[in-house]
Amino acid sequence: MHEGRFAEGETALLLVLDEDPKDDEARFGLGVIQFVRAVQNLGQSLYEYGATSNSTNLPFLRLPVPRNETPAAISYKELGRVLDAFAGDLKRAEATLAGVQDDQVKLRLRLSGIMFDFTGTGKEQTTLLQVLVSLNGGRLEIEKTNPDFRVHFDRGDVAWLRAYCHLLCAMIDGYRAVDEEPGFEQRVGRIFPKLESSADKNQEVDWKGIKLVDAPRLRRMRLHFVKICELNHETWAHYRKETDDDYEWLPNAKQTDQLGLPLTDERIDAWLGMMTQLEGLMTGERLLPSKLLVFIHREHPLGQGLNFRKLLDNPRADLLNWERIYAEGVDPKYLDPEEGKPVLDLNAIFTVLRLFNGPFGFAEAARLN
Repeated sequence: MHEGRFAEGETALLLVLDEDPKDDEARFGLGVIQFVRAVQNLGQSLYEYGATSNSTNLPFLRLPVPRNETPAAISYKELGRVLDAFAGDLKRAEATLAGVQDDQVKLRLRLSGIMFDFTGTGKEQTTLLQVLVSLNGGRLEIEKTNPDFRVHFDRGDVAWLRAYCHLLCAMIDGYRAVDEEPGFEQRVGRIFPKLESSADKNQEVDWKGIKLVDAPRLRRMRLHFVKICELNHETWAHYRKETDDDYEWLPNAKQTDQLGLPLTDERIDAWLGMMTQLEGLMTGERLLPSKLLVFIHREHPLGQGLNFRKLLDNPRADLLNWERIYAEGVDPKYLDPEEGKPVLDLNAIFTVLRLFNGPFGFAEAARLN
């Protein structure tokens, strides 16, 4: 990874696992290499189209790729293919990591030296530390206290990285489920220097709602979120058992954080409480309360909560037509009686917002995924 030879590393670890399928250190390393290859492949695609990361805060488009003086023209469909390819790479990494079973597994890495070849030429490489500094908007304390960015990943970090793979895939499925082509050129014109115009140049954003074009993706998005919640609980079940303090990626309350963003038990408990609420919402075991739906439609029947599982697994074609929703309310087929079923506890969400409401609160929350 320090020489940017990810493909060779992946091949080598696959051969190790062929010889010893129980070698979970090799399996963990393979999953990490597959993850960084996914990032590099995305970066190479963005470089091909000349993306300028400093022009956007949009997810996936912020990678600090080198400037391309001769970029290709990008279209809405081509960007979709780029994101789908990234999701495919992430799923491969997640599937590998899911095979790690050894609770004592350890993977010792020096992250600052990992090299990305975003140009695909081997001539201009970007270190992982440069990527993190760019995404952070400035230098990190780690550059002084731990210049090699040494991290000893353990079993909890396996679940953490799996959860992040699911999070990124959920975001892609949510974006790709709806038709975002109207207004595409206006949204990305500052990011990509060359745009391939839509076949229908008269397309305009329909403010009545975004059109649903791939309904099964919403179900996949929901299932990704269920796994995120499950893996967050698994992550912290492992972290909280740890008694060492060995170059931790995410520390428990008694360990040292390499990024200088320590976590308290209060914050961890609040985060897991929110995950419990979100998991219940995504599995349909918990409802969005009717008292919130009244704000969308005044005549919404009290005591009838929204079942997100029903909504996302079998959505209407005009799911996001707000004009219809404001006029007619939520389709009754997505509603369940609140009697006998818990509703979303908004206090769990407000507690997280309060505890992570500091100068580095967003960065801390983003690390937790």
